[in-house]
Amino acid sequence: MGLWEIIKGEQPGIIKTLMNYENKGQFGEFATEFALTNDNLEGELVVLKNVYVPMQGKFTEVDLLMIHEKGIFVFESKNYSGWIFGSAEQLNWTQSLQNGKKNSFYNPIRQNRTHIKALSEYMGKPMSDFISYIVFSERCTLRKVPEDTVDVIIVRRPDMLKKLRLMLNSMLPKYTHNEIQFMANRLIALSHRDINEKQQHIENVKTKCPFCGHELVLRKGKYGQFWGCSTYPRCRFTRTEK
Repeated sequence: MGLWEIIKGEQPGIIKTLMNYENKGQFGEFATEFALTNDNLEGELVVLKNVYVPMQGKFTEVDLLMIHEKGIFVFESKNYSGWIFGSAEQLNWTQSLQNGKKNSFYNPIRQNRTHIKALSEYMGKPMSDFISYIVFSERCTLRKVPEDTVDVIIVRRPDMLKKLRLMLNSMLPKYTHNEIQFMANRLIALSHRDINEKQQHIENVKTKCPFCGHELVLRKGKYGQFWGCSTYPRCRFTRTEK
């Protein structure tokens, strides 16, 4: 957290941090939302969070998106520490910690692509209208990740606004005020799902592999039952049955 960024209103101060901190993941999303608002970007825009988009009879949750007069930006926040390695198409990326431990996590480019596909189908717009931002925390080092493209940007949170401003400065206005409001109103309705639908989404997530997104199946092993990815041995994710 930088003092100058706090003064400029790009990062929340200590009081706002304490008032809005629940856990690292939640706070990372809050910090990204904070940076996108507070008059930090020029042009007309609407920022929405926790949007439950219909997809194949279920819902996929988009944590944060921005409808800007120059485009639609979909943000996926990752709050990992350590070194981050991954390529554009591989199934899982790797987090390498100082103690030598390595953890795998589902490719965030693929993850956000799923969100964008759902948004594209729901809004009736081509996927080319959406720009994916994968935002990592300042606690990590992006050691080997894909270079930015026209539709996928991978960045640490402290550098997000700089990249976003440069991108917006190179783009022409695309949507009118009425178009922005129409899209926002359609998506706002999806951010107010009832408790039963939200709980169903949580249950759906519990039965999905966090590495590859395929179904988990209950298996029996030497030490009892456990959940394993249905694509084993391609994906080796497991979770102990509780």
